[in-house]
Amino acid sequence: MKLLFVCSHNRCRSILSEAIANKLGQGKILAKSCGSNPSGKVHPDTINFLEKAGYNFENLKSKSFDDVKDFTPDLVITVCDQASKEPCPIIYNNAIKINWSLEDPSALNTSSLEKEQAFVNTISIIEKRVKYILKCIYEGQSPEQISNSILQQIPSQIMPSLDYTKLPSPLDNKQSLMYLNTNITKTEIKKPKILLLYGSLRKGSYSYLVTKEAQLILNYLGAETKIFNPHNLPVFNKDVSSHPEAEKLRELMTWSDGQVWCSPEQHGGMTSVFKNQIDWVPLNIGGVRPTQGKTLALVQISGGSQSFNTLNQMRILGRWMRMFTIPNQSSIEKAFLKFEQNRMTRTPFYNRLVDVMEELMKFTILLSQHKEFLTDRYSERVESVECLSKRVNQEKI
Repeated sequence: MKLLFVCSHNRCRSILSEAIANKLGQGKILAKSCGSNPSGKVHPDTINFLEKAGYNFENLKSKSFDDVKDFTPDLVITVCDQASKEPCPIIYNNAIKINWSLEDPSALNTSSLEKEQAFVNTISIIEKRVKYILKCIYEGQSPEQISNSILQQIPSQIMPSLDYTKLPSPLDNKQSLMYLNTNITKTEIKKPKILLLYGSLRKGSYSYLVTKEAQLILNYLGAETKIFNPHNLPVFNKDVSSHPEAEKLRELMTWSDGQVWCSPEQHGGMTSVFKNQIDWVPLNIGGVRPTQGKTLALVQISGGSQSFNTLNQMRILGRWMRMFTIPNQSSIEKAFLKFEQNRMTRTPFYNRLVDVMEELMKFTILLSQHKEFLTDRYSERVESVECLSKRVNQEKI
């Protein structure tokens, strides 16, 4: 099978793919690469890390479409989002086209150690995908079958379904329910309702991807989940009492038994996008605090080294909202290295995220049945709803 790898500059990702496919293809794959706007030379780090990984780099050059016009590929693979949006020359109209959407490790402005790790990860991703294509070939599939198989099966093969074999079953877990029924309560265990908030408006943000990953874990564990989209929520203004998106958020706050807060770290703290969501939630609605007594799990996303600044801020904010913040928490460093095909790879950081979601479920099941008892306060029993609302929701401070 002939593969043509295409990116904008043909100096890193497509060059890596060409070299890897030709070596791992075992004579069954012939690969070339080119760029829609080639730089004219291969990035030196590309050569360096190919050599370290044991791949031949001697004949690799930065090429244009014209340089490979006599090559008739069965499959055109764009390795960057920009190239995937650009039209291919008409001579490739009969080829199947796929976008692998790889991050460019050569573009990172980081330390040499972090850049090396990024190249190692990119090479590993390409190796997995080439091996899958080779597997399809050895299965004896026809070119048409191979094309369909690649399009349909590569995402699940590259990133397998979540492995929950080490997790308890959904809410029918006999051991945990037996404990609850024997030692805590005889009432029926209700499905926990979990609201997830994230703090970024950036397209493809890692805080959103981690939030989606957390949702998948919670859904498996038996929760009913909803994610609030902050894109249309205006900046909080005390002079504006409400907004349709704010009302939606408040309803979700009241609906939930527990919450997950996930924010990137921006200038040493939580983002304004995240804090804005909490600002729109009054401390009480008609005398009832919408977050009081609910459980809370915290997750921080960092582009660089691991930090806990945002987690500490959110923990203080959770206390202010009178929530039960669970002890465990997740801080994911260098998030751009922890994802493949928009799914979180299986690293200790993923395992910690599972730990946090599992602990949230346990605390929510235990506490939600006794929320009224745990949050009952003498000071509030002797204070009228009107007085409480006036004291808590001050118009001017």
